[in-house]
Amino acid sequence: MGIRVLDGTTELASMTAVGPETTWEVRPSVPLSSKTYTVRAEYKVQSSPVLSYTNYLSFEVMGPPVITASTAIQEMGFTVYGTHGRPGASVEVRLDVIGDPVGPPGRVEANGSWNVDVQVRPGTISLVAEQTYQTVPSGLSTAQAFKVRPPKLTDVTVTTPTDTSVKFEGSGYTGSTVQITVVSGPDAPAPGPVPVNGGSWNTTATNWPFGSYSVKAVQRFPDGDNGWIDSQPYTFPVNLRLPDPTDITYTPVYRPVFSGKGFNGATVKILNPDDSPAAPERTVSGGVWSSPASAEWGPTFKRKVKIRQFKDGQESPTWQEIEVTIPPLAPVMNVPVENGLSPNLSGTCWPEAVLTLTFSDSATEHPVENNNGTWSFRRTEPFAPEVTHTATLIQTAAQQPSPPAQRTFTVATPMRKPVITYPTPSAEVGRVLTVRGRDGMAEASMQVRDAQFQTELGDPKVLTADGEWSVELPVLEFRPYTIDAQQTLRGEPSERSETLRFEVVVLPPEFDVPQPGGNLPRSMTLSGRGMQGGRVDIWLQGASEPLIEDVFVGADGWSADVTLPVGETTIVARQRFEGRPSRDTAPLTFNVVPAAPFIETPTTDEPIGRRVVVSGFGVPGDTVTVKLGDATHAVLGSSPVLEDRTWSVTVEFDQPGGLYGLMAVASSEGFDSADSPARSVVLGTYQPSIDVPVVGGWVDNPVRFEGEGRPGVGQVVSWFNPDQVWASDLNVEAGGWQGGASQSLSAGGNWCRFRQTITDTADGATTSDWVESERFEVRPPSSPTQASNSR
Repeated sequence: MGIRVLDGTTELASMTAVGPETTWEVRPSVPLSSKTYTVRAEYKVQSSPVLSYTNYLSFEVMGPPVITASTAIQEMGFTVYGTHGRPGASVEVRLDVIGDPVGPPGRVEANGSWNVDVQVRPGTISLVAEQTYQTVPSGLSTAQAFKVRPPKLTDVTVTTPTDTSVKFEGSGYTGSTVQITVVSGPDAPAPGPVPVNGGSWNTTATNWPFGSYSVKAVQRFPDGDNGWIDSQPYTFPVNLRLPDPTDITYTPVYRPVFSGKGFNGATVKILNPDDSPAAPERTVSGGVWSSPASAEWGPTFKRKVKIRQFKDGQESPTWQEIEVTIPPLAPVMNVPVENGLSPNLSGTCWPEAVLTLTFSDSATEHPVENNNGTWSFRRTEPFAPEVTHTATLIQTAAQQPSPPAQRTFTVATPMRKPVITYPTPSAEVGRVLTVRGRDGMAEASMQVRDAQFQTELGDPKVLTADGEWSVELPVLEFRPYTIDAQQTLRGEPSERSETLRFEVVVLPPEFDVPQPGGNLPRSMTLSGRGMQGGRVDIWLQGASEPLIEDVFVGADGWSADVTLPVGETTIVARQRFEGRPSRDTAPLTFNVVPAAPFIETPTTDEPIGRRVVVSGFGVPGDTVTVKLGDATHAVLGSSPVLEDRTWSVTVEFDQPGGLYGLMAVASSEGFDSADSPARSVVLGTYQPSIDVPVVGGWVDNPVRFEGEGRPGVGQVVSWFNPDQVWASDLNVEAGGWQGGASQSLSAGGNWCRFRQTITDTADGATTSDWVESERFEVRPPSSPTQASNSR
């Protein structure tokens, strides 16, 4: 069967079908345009001459769009135009082969035309287009080539590394080449083309004469066919002139030297504001020039100078103006010349300067006369001697102060005549003597002399301060002396002091113990000081025989033990040395008092109750008083010391429980001992209860105990022997305490005691007082059964 597909009368496809199949398909045999087709199939069986037709069928064909060719060179951003679009479809332009879109899609107009804005790289590029309608793509168009130029340069930086070279540099498109061309100006070689790397480029032209140029710069990009695609030109001016001198400096000295940098071979002129030469002209060599001022200027303040360079009829653009300021140099100050307490000062200076002189000991400024370049001065007020002074001179010229000129000096101190203040005239002194005096001079050496024999007594002593002084003499002989003193400072001796007469004798001993009005116990140690190697005798005042005699005086003094009765006592002493006796000491009165008693019980930190016996040892016949060791020193009781040296005082406390100190004092014949060391005890005033066994009750072993108390821990002990603990570590709670004896108690009548620690901190108490039970009976093991007492 033969089949043809017709669009009207135009055949679009044909085929011959063979076989029993009832379906068929065929591809168009001609290209289809983008439009709507209405077709039908014509067919006939080969054995029949009659043609048959199917019903009409309509469908739409969307072909690829067509890119309009262009011979113009495009910018990197341009518009692609085209035709053969399906109205309403979107068109996307892509790079050929790569397939990357180069711009946002465009829309097809009603007449089938379209355009798309694209952004591409420079060079020759190939683009394809594809349209899409209702998600159906058309397929790619035929590729179309375009030439795209690199971007136009927007700024070129021009510098002159040397006087005849010009450096061009700027930003560019990487991969392109920058070409510089001289459009107009002096005949000068253009620099060679330079590639753009990393977004920047630079090139240098050499041997350019001075003048004004118009220069053009373009970026070139290969077109892929051994040619170039040029950017739009960037034209700019270049003015190459003889440069101004640079780095101009001067030396700030009285005849300044001007210097700077310039153009080799140019002549540099240095002029005053009135165009007169300020310094000789100089030719630039090696890029630098230098010229000293034509005359000495001296101190100068903001004097103007103008500088310019010239060469081959050319001159630098402007006069370079500088201001010259030269401060005055420091004046000259000669070495000060001694003249009493105020030296003579002199020196040289700038003839027109104003001079001001100051000294370190005052803020006063002294004007100094300038005698055409020389000066001299002496202050009328004297300077302090033996002190370093500084003179400072400043000269002011051209509105500027100079650096200071300084000199240091001292004036000599008048020597002072020393005065001896100890010993006093006609005094008796020991063999070891320190002579004291006043009007000494710091750093002077003081020498004491035996004026009678005109010999020096010991070595001189260097004084460390003015005023009071002292000199230790060597051991002296027992005899009368006449002495004087003299001081020497920097080789200059003073006048000798007035002479002083005294006598060296054996001095009375001194007492360290006792002190006047002091207290010592009956058995005591007397001690003091004296002449080493001497012997000390001590008397009770009014006694015919010594109390102590022949006590040796050692390097640490002397001491002797003695026992005296209680009461007020007065003693005197004298010492002997090499058969020479001293005078008696002044009478020394002191008190002999009882020795402090010793507390044996209670022991340190022992818990006690409201009633306690304090006992210890003392001296028979003394009375011991026990008192509190606090600020009140409240007396708690007294007791005599027995012949066996013991004493005891029963004390009843009415103080609240807590930590207390007990002290004891012994008294005899109206004299009290020192307080004994405070004995720390823990007072417990709270009394718990023993409720079981009850009064007169019969109990069996092991005996059980119960009672009331405060929170803590308690123990039950024997009334007869408190060291015998019947029950220990009994917890005491708010509901009371209880526990059994840890041993069998003896049959018959018994008593017990109970004490506890307190932990509730309600009143600061830490322990209770002892409480005692009433008598209770313990049955023997074989006794008949009796009813027990209970609560």
